Amino acid sequence: MHIPEGQYNLKEFCRVIFDSPERVLDGYHGQRIKSFLYLSDDGWRDYLDDHYETRELGGITKFVGEYRNRKGAEQPAKFYVGQYKDDLQMVLTAETEEAIRQALRPVSEHSDSLSPMPIMTEDFQTMNEIVLSTYDDMRISEFKSKRVPSLADARTRPDVDREIEYKGADGRDRLDEFRDEYGVVPTRIQYEHENVSIRIDTSGKFTLESVNKESFNILFDLLSEVVVNVLELLDVANQIKFEKREVVPGNLKVQVPEVSSGEIDFDQQVSLMQAENFIKGTKNSDDLNFSFTDVTKQAGSLDFSAQVTDENRGSLFNVSATEESMRIVPKHDCSFPSLVEFYLAVIQLLDGGAEMRLYESQSAA
Repeated sequence: MHIPEGQYNLKEFCRVIFDSPERVLDGYHGQRIKSFLYLSDDGWRDYLDDHYETRELGGITKFVGEYRNRKGAEQPAKFYVGQYKDDLQMVLTAETEEAIRQALRPVSEHSDSLSPMPIMTEDFQTMNEIVLSTYDDMRISEFKSKRVPSLADARTRPDVDREIEYKGADGRDRLDEFRDEYGVVPTRIQYEHENVSIRIDTSGKFTLESVNKESFNILFDLLSEVVVNVLELLDVANQIKFEKREVVPGNLKVQVPEVSSGEIDFDQQVSLMQAENFIKGTKNSDDLNFSFTDVTKQAGSLDFSAQVTDENRGSLFNVSATEESMRIVPKHDCSFPSLVEFYLAVIQLLDGGAEMRLYESQSAA
């Protein structure tokens, strides 16, 4: 993006974009803005400084990475980040998907201080309701939906796990019909209106294909609906940890391990086959890099356990699951991005209605 030198906060920066989109996006393929939200802690600015060329524009940080284009030539990729809320950063860019894959995705893949912001499936339904109630004539041209029993009943074979993708001018009607018939709810939606074209999905990515004030207003209105739950998730993830606390019994100094474990409560009963498919799904995903070792499993009443490693960050934790829930016990360097992204994998690949909470804290002598 071509942004004039200056001092901006996040909303002032967005205003520069929608006041002069032709100048800001001149030369960029697609002429669209992509927004990504990241959960963060105090080390995120240092991480950017260590891995990118950065420049401060008041409350906005410009950071530049490198990527190879289709012809194999190296090119700079420009990104801008500003604080939306404490511990929640917004990245804006006009770069291509390939530039984002090569230059932006590593921002969080290897960082212990940044994690993509997931949107819980129930919150996503609220976001959709807000858009459709604001615009009676809003069209849905494309959507992706999945089965979430706690959010929708199904008339046809309610015990079948489903995922449906649809493209068509009648998407708004089809979304409701598929929900009623098959119990599926949207996880990605493309909206079309006279002045608005915007795509949202549960990974926390927003694509503004119409770059104007109205599109940015929708973006900020939707974020205001989900930020509380997202920051509560961050708080839970930060409390799940393994550390050693020093105690002094008498004249001795002793380090006592202290473990705070977490639990993911399933919205529906999980079978052994679903657990196995979850492991396969994480291995086959381009966006996830978890490995599972020491796996034990038993059918019937689900009894499943494994050691999970975040191969990008080195985080290590144990999981044990029943049909109703999955316990998470941190073991080594268990940073909050690893836990948030593991939870995101659960809601994307295993149970869209699952919720993560703090389970318990234990000290061992």
